Amino acid sequence: MRGMVDREAFMIMLTERYPAVAADIDECAQGLLHLEMGTLARVAQAAISDEDTAAVREHFRFIGEVYRRATPEVKNAVHVSYLEHLSFDGKHGKRIKAREMLSPELQAGLRGLEAYNAELFGRGSGLPPPPASKPVRRAKRKR
Repeated sequence: MRGMVDREAFMIMLTERYPAVAADIDECAQGLLHLEMGTLARVAQAAISDEDTAAVREHFRFIGEVYRRATPEVKNAVHVSYLEHLSFDGKHGKRIKAREMLSPELQAGLRGLEAYNAELFGRGSGLPPPPASKPVRRAKRKR
C-alpha cells in the first residue's frame, strides 16, 4: 500500500492487521477517526496492562507504519487518541519499558505531546504550586 495514509487507508490497514479490533468499532463510532483510533488504543493498553510485550511491540510496529505515511489528520489522531491514552508511566508500562518500544518518530511525537500538555496544564511552568486549602473551623455553639 503506497501513498499517504488517510482515514480510509487507516481503516483498510486496521481491518487487514486487526480484524477483531475493526469489527469491535461501534457503529456510532464508524467514520469518526478519533473514535476508531481510540478503539485501537484500548486494545494496545490492554496489552500493556497484561505486560504482553510481543503484542505491545506488534501494536507499536503497526501504528508506526501508519504514522510514517500519515496525513496530518491521521497523525493528529495518533497523538491525541492513541499515544495520549496509553499508560507509559504506570506500573505495567514502566515494567515492560513500553515507551522504549515506540519507534523514534513516535517517541518524538509522544515527547512533544507531553511537553505541550505540561505547558497547557502548568506543570513545569516555574510557578509555585497553589496554597493548600485550610479546613473550615466551625464556631463553638453556646449552650
